[in-house]
Amino acid sequence: MNSNVDHRKPKLVFFQWDHSPYSRYAKYMMQHTRDHVRCLEQHFEVVVVNEDCDYGRICDRHEPDLTLFELGYQLNVSHRIDIRNASAHPQVPKAGLLNADSWSWTRAGILSDLDRWGIGVCFSICTTVHDYLPHSLDGLYVWPNFIDPVVFRDYGAEKSVPIMLTGAQVALYPWRRRVFPLLSQSYPCLICPPHTYADARAALALTGERYARTLNASLFVPSCGTMAGEVVRKHLEIPGAGSCLIAERTPMAEAAGFVHMENCIFADSGDVLDLVDSLIQDRDRLRRITAAGHDLVHSRHTIAHRPQIHQWFQLHKALPPGRRIEQEGPFGNVVAVERAAPRFPARSGRGADRALLANGYASLLRGELETARKGFSDCLAYVGDLPEGLFGLALCDLAGGDPAEAAIRLGRLIETITVVHGAQDPDPAEWAVYLFALSRLGRDGEARRLADWYPRLSHPALDYIRGFLFAPPHTAPKTANDLPRRLSIHDGFVVTKARGWADLLTELSQLQPRSSRSVPAGSGRAPAVSRRAAVATVRQLLAHATEFTLTRAGLTALRPNVPSTGELDYLRNVVRQVRRAIYKTPFWSLAADTRRFLKARRERRELFRRVDAAQKE
Repeated sequence: MNSNVDHRKPKLVFFQWDHSPYSRYAKYMMQHTRDHVRCLEQHFEVVVVNEDCDYGRICDRHEPDLTLFELGYQLNVSHRIDIRNASAHPQVPKAGLLNADSWSWTRAGILSDLDRWGIGVCFSICTTVHDYLPHSLDGLYVWPNFIDPVVFRDYGAEKSVPIMLTGAQVALYPWRRRVFPLLSQSYPCLICPPHTYADARAALALTGERYARTLNASLFVPSCGTMAGEVVRKHLEIPGAGSCLIAERTPMAEAAGFVHMENCIFADSGDVLDLVDSLIQDRDRLRRITAAGHDLVHSRHTIAHRPQIHQWFQLHKALPPGRRIEQEGPFGNVVAVERAAPRFPARSGRGADRALLANGYASLLRGELETARKGFSDCLAYVGDLPEGLFGLALCDLAGGDPAEAAIRLGRLIETITVVHGAQDPDPAEWAVYLFALSRLGRDGEARRLADWYPRLSHPALDYIRGFLFAPPHTAPKTANDLPRRLSIHDGFVVTKARGWADLLTELSQLQPRSSRSVPAGSGRAPAVSRRAAVATVRQLLAHATEFTLTRAGLTALRPNVPSTGELDYLRNVVRQVRRAIYKTPFWSLAADTRRFLKARRERRELFRRVDAAQKE
């Protein structure tokens, strides 16, 4: 044996958000973030940094072999950390960890952060991530959910609960909304009331070993993969704890190794009762299915079965010319292949919202605006802040001759990413179409002034808009032509469903804005678009005044990363900056605790009122 072989683990510095506020609310969310660290520790010596820092100094101190950046966390309970000087130590490879839902509103911010920090590879906890990020994004892999086998195991509990039901029945979970009422009205069920992550009552939820033991005492527990067809933690926790999983048949569930009536039940509203009845009558078969599900999870989906980040690191260190790194499916290994070899096909989750968006774009390009608008609106019925749905409605507004409404929608998308999430710049397509809407409103001078407000943005849609705005006799500003192209979360649909950004925007530019049409005589009032324009003008004047005041007072740190236009609510965004400045102070924690306590008291009083009203009836 060679005694000179270095058996030490490589050192990884993990720049993780500050999740400590969860210790007062949804403690299981805090545990999830700890589990990520414990899983990384299977292969790395991990140093966690969860406070504002200088990247160069951290690397000087710890001399890491790899740095990992947590990206896209979508809940405002946790604090996003500020990482300065990220260009230091370019010899240290960087990777991103997308700790967010695949459909998260933070995706444009994730792409911005990748560019800002010079990260070329990222891992997502969601198996459906390829359905929601641009197909041309190289270096995107899956680091899927897993369980802690010490917690989620067979405790040998008596099966005293026929069916356990957990989770909110909201539009994001369509399968759950179809199946839960049938089960709860047909069998004795243990129903756990849902709580939001920031709800004070979330601290009372079953977590950890108590939750695992309750699962173990249940015959059946359903799990919904959301509208996206995702494999969430519950898909693994339920069979891992020795209960029979009931789930929707999806490509990702099958990729995880689940097989109907072998190690789980795939069911829907039409057959779930029949399947449960048959297994209740055949307990031996139920025990075999339950045991097989337990064995599947403990052999493939525990904290010890997620080597993908370490595999990429080892391959990256010694990747020879002519090779590239791919992943063998959403739960597969990361391997090196010939660069000329065809790409491994990304398995699609066939999410319900993706089909609606595809139909919406197809209808928009055919000129069927009402059908397109319905498709985009139906997407928002699943997730109210889904960027693709809001962007599609803005395109419908432009196609229908209402650039004022389009500008308002796009302004909300832009400020959500740059101010709420804290990214350095917005989605490039959203910014380009916002400038286009300003131009259609007759505000060409303002649009030209803002064309390079975000200097690092480079995208085909922006190229078109800059050419449109700076046609002779106007002179375009000098823009760096060597900037890397920024990807947009909207590229996939426009490139595949339309002929490209230039053709789409050319068609929209040929339409006449509604605001330029004559107002019928004797209508008695200005049209809605005129009122919106007046409100936008007043807000813009207030925004300019606020910006001037902050600058003169030396409070430039409170200026939001958006221009002072009427559609971007500058005053509200200044308030957000003030709130962010005090997020990490003891005062903020005390105020947040008080606010959530009072909210819980109000909700409890409302519950008592509804119960009393029902009794009187």
